[in-house]
Amino acid sequence: MIKPKTGRAKSILLNAVSGMGITALAAALVSFAYLGTFTRYLADDYCETMLANGSSIIHALIVRYQTVSDRYSNILFDTLTEFIFPRQIQIVPVVMIILWAVALIWLVREIKLFTNLQWSFVVDAFLGAALSFFSILEAPNRFQTIYWRSAMATHFAPLVYLAALSAFVLLQLRKLDGRRLPVWMGPLLMMLAFIGGGFSEPPDAMLIVFSALTLAAIVFFEKGSRRQAAISVVAWILVGGLLALSVMALAPGNSLRLGRPTPGFVTLVSRTLLYVVQFIGNSFVTLPVPSLLSVVMPFLLFYYLFQDHPLLLSNGRQKLLTIMLATPVLMYILIAASFAPSVYGQSFPEERARFCGQLMLISSLMVEGACLGVAAAQIKVRWRFAAGCLALGLLAFTSAYYPLRATGNVLKESLPYYSQWASKWDSRQLQIFADKAQGKKDIVIPQLPGIERVKELDTSASYWINRCAAQFYGVNSISAPQMGNP
Repeated sequence: MIKPKTGRAKSILLNAVSGMGITALAAALVSFAYLGTFTRYLADDYCETMLANGSSIIHALIVRYQTVSDRYSNILFDTLTEFIFPRQIQIVPVVMIILWAVALIWLVREIKLFTNLQWSFVVDAFLGAALSFFSILEAPNRFQTIYWRSAMATHFAPLVYLAALSAFVLLQLRKLDGRRLPVWMGPLLMMLAFIGGGFSEPPDAMLIVFSALTLAAIVFFEKGSRRQAAISVVAWILVGGLLALSVMALAPGNSLRLGRPTPGFVTLVSRTLLYVVQFIGNSFVTLPVPSLLSVVMPFLLFYYLFQDHPLLLSNGRQKLLTIMLATPVLMYILIAASFAPSVYGQSFPEERARFCGQLMLISSLMVEGACLGVAAAQIKVRWRFAAGCLALGLLAFTSAYYPLRATGNVLKESLPYYSQWASKWDSRQLQIFADKAQGKKDIVIPQLPGIERVKELDTSASYWINRCAAQFYGVNSISAPQMGNP
């Protein structure tokens, strides 16, 4: 494997520029987290909170599995967040965004160590922070995916979990260093994969397909000392993912969620493949700047990082070319895997169900950019030093300027609306508490419009959200016949 060689002065400059980028990316992530503090209990949140708090975790799992949803890990997530932050749902997005950045930085570091690449931790942090930033910035319907806990538990939390699990797996493989897998490690990995797959079908399908492809690649191409341990590790994870899919597929609550005839196999495959093409094309059209910078920033970083490395040997060139050719193919397959459950149940995936696909697209663009940077660094140019300085300068500008500019636009667009909506919600909750303190059991409150297409309390006290909200506040009924503007 190729290893970049940089002098002390160049390393200091690279770390300084990466540090500038990390600062800007961190500021952007803090801004995204701040927007999350304006989320409140909505729709399913009321029901899931009462289910999580109203009985034992086992009973809650059984009830939800049999009547509402096959996604058994969601209630574990809701129970855990309610236990740590009782009735403080606005803290959850902040914590999850922090964990997202930490998990991705850890994953980047483990990939580096596993492949014997050498650069500073500052570069790890820069790449992980960039991936976390671009994924949140480009998230289809950011509010539903990142801030609304019910959807977060289905589409964001599992990716945070699986990113950390991937880093943990690479860490264990490094520690084994060719030794056989301990007896206890396999079942543990299977259980961890089973929990990760139980959040929802899209990430579990992606986990299964990625594990299967990885296992095949190890069996046919890996000849080193890590082969046997890697086969065992990936096989156990694959079993855990398949077990999770089987449990979700057999859930009695699926009939409630599907509610329509499912497509045949040929139709399912053709629609899925078509929808992936449409999704990728639409992402490039609607998000041209972040898509371009997802390639440019890693290109500039790796061009500078590998600039002093001698020309790659034929073996190194072949590996680099293989990665560049395999990455878009793998991306397409994984996006298709994440789309397939939605296509099976609902046709084109809902916005929040596209988050897996968006993450895969961004990741592949960053990998391609890094590979192009390594390849470009092998080209002999007369003004090599000037080219490196130019690349580093452009990296400093793009990584420090764009995250702040893009996040500023997001705050300008969303902050006034979110803050006003949250203020109205808080005032309404105070009214509920005041009415309850006066002995009222049938509460009538102003109705707020739904936020980012998430359903709010209804005019009818018998509506399912209203019934769950009444239990949440400990009253007989809640109705919201009036209209209010956030």
